[in-house]
Amino acid sequence: MKKYMPSLRAFIPFGILCILAGIFAFSANADSTITIPIPKDYPDRKVTLSLRIPAQTEPLTRKDQLKPVINSNRIIIWNSQPSPKLDNDDEILAIFANMNRKGWVKTLTARASATMRPLDKYHAIQLLIHICNNIIEIGQSANFNNIIKRVNLTSSDVEDVRRMVKRFERELILFGSNPKKMDKDLLIIQERLKKNTSGILKVIKVEGTEDGATVIHMTVD
Repeated sequence: MKKYMPSLRAFIPFGILCILAGIFAFSANADSTITIPIPKDYPDRKVTLSLRIPAQTEPLTRKDQLKPVINSNRIIIWNSQPSPKLDNDDEILAIFANMNRKGWVKTLTARASATMRPLDKYHAIQLLIHICNNIIEIGQSANFNNIIKRVNLTSSDVEDVRRMVKRFERELILFGSNPKKMDKDLLIIQERLKKNTSGILKVIKVEGTEDGATVIHMTVD
């Protein structure tokens, strides 16, 4: 009886399977799994797998793996102080105190905010809106000409409020106000106050410039 000796070609598929088994075993030790899906209707479920390893390739360790690049636009930045406090020497606090003293801060909540220290910035915006609305009510009165003569306000008071409206323009928009219309209404009242009071020159702000000069902002009451 002749012994059957398989040819060398018969060992090639077996050798390839051994190599793949070794690769898969190495991958399993590296906490990785390679899964090859085989369609159910594929004949004999035969699969050909090709691996290409470039020359002079060093193994990639966990320390060498690059971290995925994160788009900065998708990062949520946590703000631990979403509502900042105003400095106790902020100009707007002095304006609030003046308006409170003259009676233009009309509710208990608003008065509490006017005297609160430190004052939350967004509470200050709400208080600014409150004061502006109270002043603008003068212009909406039927007897506007008579009220403007007796009102407890000066043109410089209104100028102070208008300056704060300009300063916090963006925040006012976020709170649903229209700072441009607000400033226009305040300007009408300010101009009328100038006509009904004596001309008193008042310094409202002093600031320095880059060339060393000093700029003095004044208004006429």
